[in-house]
Amino acid sequence: MLGPRIPALHRAYRRREPAEPDVRDLLLRVARAVGTPAYYSTYRDGRIAVVESTGPAAAGGDPFEAGTEPQAHATAHGKVLLAALPRPVRRRYLAEHGLPRFTEHTITDPDRLDAELGLVRRLGLAVSVGEYDPDWTCLAVPLPPAGGGAARALSVSLPTADRAARGRIGDVLTRAARQFG
Repeated sequence: MLGPRIPALHRAYRRREPAEPDVRDLLLRVARAVGTPAYYSTYRDGRIAVVESTGPAAAGGDPFEAGTEPQAHATAHGKVLLAALPRPVRRRYLAEHGLPRFTEHTITDPDRLDAELGLVRRLGLAVSVGEYDPDWTCLAVPLPPAGGGAARALSVSLPTADRAARGRIGDVLTRAARQFG
């Protein structure tokens, strides 16, 4: 039975994909400031993964769980990480994972995604409104590269219906990323 083994599996994953010690504090500060779950994601060794989260451990309470993320093109943290990759590496990643449609808002056209990633690079902020799950919006900012140059992202998720909070949350994320660097 998998149920009782979940905590042990999560601990094993975190040993394999460790977050820096101060990342947990950063996530907790951001989550408290905005009142929504916060996430730390990386691109490492050809994989995009959510490494740490303040979201609830119970299934169904959080749109993003720790682990490898194949839907990166449909999430804000995935877009931040894809935007940080050199074009040949990004194309290889997308060729391997594709651009599957999750909702009517998912970007599935490579040229449109390239344009979106260019905007992410210019603004330093990515937004995904109902692209992976229609009920959730995700905002993300890049963090300075870690040792070894791994691309990193700080993000939050909030209900898509909560449009008023997006600008304030973007400001909180941007300030937190600057202070973290």
